Amino acid sequence: MRGLAFILIFCSTSLFAQQTNDWLASLENPPFSSEKLVAQNKLAYYVKHDLSSILMPSSEILGYIGNDYQRIHVNFESVERSKSLSNLYFIKGKTVVSGNECDFEGTVTIEQFRKFRHMSYGLDSMYSAAGIKAQGVAIGSYKFSENPNQKHVGVFQGVMTLWWYLDKNGEIQFFDIDKHSDRFKNNQYVGTWSEYGKENTRVCNWGEFRIPFSGDLDWGAGGFSVNPKYYSKGWEAFDKY
Repeated sequence: MRGLAFILIFCSTSLFAQQTNDWLASLENPPFSSEKLVAQNKLAYYVKHDLSSILMPSSEILGYIGNDYQRIHVNFESVERSKSLSNLYFIKGKTVVSGNECDFEGTVTIEQFRKFRHMSYGLDSMYSAAGIKAQGVAIGSYKFSENPNQKHVGVFQGVMTLWWYLDKNGEIQFFDIDKHSDRFKNNQYVGTWSEYGKENTRVCNWGEFRIPFSGDLDWGAGGFSVNPKYYSKGWEAFDKY
């Protein structure tokens, strides 16, 4: 796991370090051979690609805050790449929890580009002739600060993972090749929320199509589906895919 040591250090003082470390370990030692990563960090080679368009979610973000899986709505309103640091992205957006809406802004810092050892060509190899050149994940850290002048606000921070591929023209794209897979996910954020001025830190995870470490909240086999026991936590209006 030496390749992910930078993030392990980043998370070492977190109340939920074990969750984050487990996530990183799952990337390094995935349960499926198709998800195994090449050991080398190719940041220097792939950082030239602008991730702004694929860091911006293309579907509804699914998320929860706290051990009771209270629903959190996370909306990215803008993603802008730094003009001076190619691996730094500025994010602005809003969160909503139980009707409380807050603005936030912050950064995503890409620390690794890792390629998959084996290419995936989707259901029935439908993309085998598409000229795909590479596939992998981008791994980084994030920190989003909510507007301190609003109510019930704090800081989100943790580790993010983005799945990508290079098309036949060498352009980086959002990895949706396996979108027909039951376990399909992307743009996964694993971390915490800490309220300003208080020792109040809560687990807070979100992502597209699935949520990291969602336990018995998600009992869907073919896609994200909410366990009815959590409807009262803001999920009652959710329509499964």
